[in-house]
Amino acid sequence: MDIHFVREKVARRQVRVLHVPSRYQIADIFTKGLPQVLFEDFRDSLHICKPPVSTAGVC
Repeated sequence: MDIHFVREKVARRQVRVLHVPSRYQIADIFTKGLPQVLFEDFRDSLHICKPPVSTAGVC
């Protein structure tokens, strides 16, 4: 979103910007290394399933 658009909406009290704790920042799954439990929670919330078998070491 354009910051100027958001700033205008906030100034007109049409939008309220709230803090979102990092525990709920699902986008972090794409940008950060996460603890396994948090990674799995985010993955599950995106409805991404684990692969049926491990592909580690396969060329």
